Amino acid sequence: MYQTVRSAFFTVHLRWLLLLCAVFSSSVMAAELSMPGMDTPLVIDVVAAQKPPKMRLLWLPSEQGILPAEKQMAEQLSARGFESWFVDLYEPLFLSPTPSAVDKVPTEWISGLISKAKADNLPLIVIAPNKAAELAVRGWVALQSTPQQGVGFVFINPNLYINTPVPGEPARYWPQVAAFNAPVFVMQAVLSPWRWRLMELKQQLEKSGSTVFTQLLPDVRDRFYFRPDATAFEQAQGKALSSRITQAASLLAGYMTEPRVAGKVETSAPVAVEQTKSTELQPYSGPQNRALDLMDLRGQAIDLKDYWGKVVLLNFWASWCPPCVHEMPSMTRLKTLLKGEPFEILAVNLAEDRAAIDAFIKQHPVNFPILTDPAGTAVQTWMVYAYPSTYLIDRKGRIRYALFGGAEWDQPDAVAKIRKLIAEPD
Repeated sequence: MYQTVRSAFFTVHLRWLLLLCAVFSSSVMAAELSMPGMDTPLVIDVVAAQKPPKMRLLWLPSEQGILPAEKQMAEQLSARGFESWFVDLYEPLFLSPTPSAVDKVPTEWISGLISKAKADNLPLIVIAPNKAAELAVRGWVALQSTPQQGVGFVFINPNLYINTPVPGEPARYWPQVAAFNAPVFVMQAVLSPWRWRLMELKQQLEKSGSTVFTQLLPDVRDRFYFRPDATAFEQAQGKALSSRITQAASLLAGYMTEPRVAGKVETSAPVAVEQTKSTELQPYSGPQNRALDLMDLRGQAIDLKDYWGKVVLLNFWASWCPPCVHEMPSMTRLKTLLKGEPFEILAVNLAEDRAAIDAFIKQHPVNFPILTDPAGTAVQTWMVYAYPSTYLIDRKGRIRYALFGGAEWDQPDAVAKIRKLIAEPD
């Protein structure tokens, strides 16, 4: 049963109203919360449990906002005794949901919301997809100056980076990540470069004592449960996500009774969120001498050192990545444009099976080597955090430019940079 606490009957200011649900004989908390710096309170929308609630779920909105798919999951979970809360954190800030909008949500709003959600001692699970995980860690760590208990977290494809790392450079996590101390269950899609960073994230979260469980979700992409281009399999997995949340909540419940305090946040200065995304190759300043030793589709060993004397465009891609699909024809045109010159393209596929690669190449023929990376070795060595990611390597084997995101590779700017490197002596 879905209830919106906007009507005069359901709205209260700075106090709590206990309502009887006669149909289901259960209690539902509903409120508007006043927060510092707000002219109007935050409005909580409640999906009531269909029987006496055993647990409350607080769904934090990601950079996509509050999603219909999440409301549908809440309806399914209500039959299992879960009460769900949804709060639009962007409207009061006069912002549309975007990645940068997430960064602007005040930390005290999140900590205040979590405090209210657990005020009646009903066990609380905070569900945070994608960049909403940032909100969760900021809000929880702010509360943990004193011991806190009764709360667990489910992160779905969490993005806890301050910004998307520039290719070849290490990730910068929000400083609260290493101070976070809670039971947390991380669900990570396999068809994602973040899959290869899952153990690194687990180690970051465990630094101050968090109990961390991880689960890989096979054959689905990030945002699989609400993607407009979701495959039939992803749609089926989206429908099953409420069951996964139920199982995760049941597991976390056994670890939520222990009082926990946060670790030390390493910096008290405001975090500088820099724009790292670009549509053009950017000068590279990271570490050099990265190894690349993989097999091509013919089973031949490919070593980057064998290409010294040529300029190399090294591209990391996957068939399930729309920008990769979009840019691949321009790479083929680029190779044709520079035919006969000391230039090569090497395209490293992200751990897909041979059938998927062959199907892609049949639909999008290429004129350059496709390399396979079944263990994700090159993805980790080359510190790839986004797909596609591309490096431009000079004739002496030095990385000179890098880019994450798709590009039209036969456009003048890219061609000019490549030809300038070709003209340099080897």
